[in-house]
Amino acid sequence: TATHCNTLQHTATHITSHTVTHHAAYTGMNTARVTAHVMARVTACVGQARNFQVVTKLTRAFSSSNIPKVTLRYFDSRGRAQALRYALVDAGVDFKDDRVSLSHVASGNWFNMKSTPSLTGPWGSLPVLDWGDLRVGQTEAIASLLFRELSALHLTSDPSEQRRVAAMDASVTSLAHQDLLVLCLQLVNITATMQASPGQAAESIEANLANAVTQCKTRVLGIMPRLELMLATNGAAQTGRAAWMVGAAHPTVGDMFAWEALEVVALVFGQELLEAFPLCAAFCRHMAARPLLNAYVEAGARPLTLTGSAAEVPVLAAIARAAAAV
Repeated sequence: TATHCNTLQHTATHITSHTVTHHAAYTGMNTARVTAHVMARVTACVGQARNFQVVTKLTRAFSSSNIPKVTLRYFDSRGRAQALRYALVDAGVDFKDDRVSLSHVASGNWFNMKSTPSLTGPWGSLPVLDWGDLRVGQTEAIASLLFRELSALHLTSDPSEQRRVAAMDASVTSLAHQDLLVLCLQLVNITATMQASPGQAAESIEANLANAVTQCKTRVLGIMPRLELMLATNGAAQTGRAAWMVGAAHPTVGDMFAWEALEVVALVFGQELLEAFPLCAAFCRHMAARPLLNAYVEAGARPLTLTGSAAEVPVLAAIARAAAAV
């Protein structure tokens, strides 16, 4: 209601003013970004968090004053850009989520689009982020930019802690993106290609699929204990405590990548694999409960598929059958 909105605005403005003025960790930091953090907490406290439109309207009204026009362009799938979407949503950034239909790929028009820098950036690929006049291509380069632009809530005035968080964010982003997320997406795409191969014997397809799934799952299981240990080191072993993978006071871009990677692992290999690592599973639940992220997902704003392929459901079923035998 209008009354709730006015109350939320007044409360967030008051808390932000006091925080920036009196809290040493936030002194001199961007007021708009601190307010975005405050708004998420205030809306959660008054039960407004599930109304995506109300929450984002209020948060973005505060957070956008010092942020330029932002457009994130990627295919209409989660793919390699969903963690970037999460980072922008969680920070309350008012951005255009420009989704390129996979029909362009099927029709061959994608090859024309690749040679158009205004669409596909300097490298002829997606994702591409337009941050004001700055255009950046490649997932991890975009993640680095977002960390710098949205990190006011995650860094203290201690230079050594700033370096530590920045280094850990880059490290977690790279591991989650390259060693988990891309690995799983490649398995999905390879499986789809196998199943679409004409003239190949069913036995041969099954054998090749079993081999690909075994290799991928083995690599994933080699990484999961390290993520579990990282969360334990950051305090997640304390009952009920929300600890973040990067280890900052609040989630950073790297945490968004870790969350998406773990969610994709669960989608590809089954929820039971994730639940075998209780701290990682709890981390995902804490991330999913963040007010703006929760509202975004509940509103159905997240793409429905990992790859955008119409064959994704049977492909994931085939991987699940092969994984169960590993």
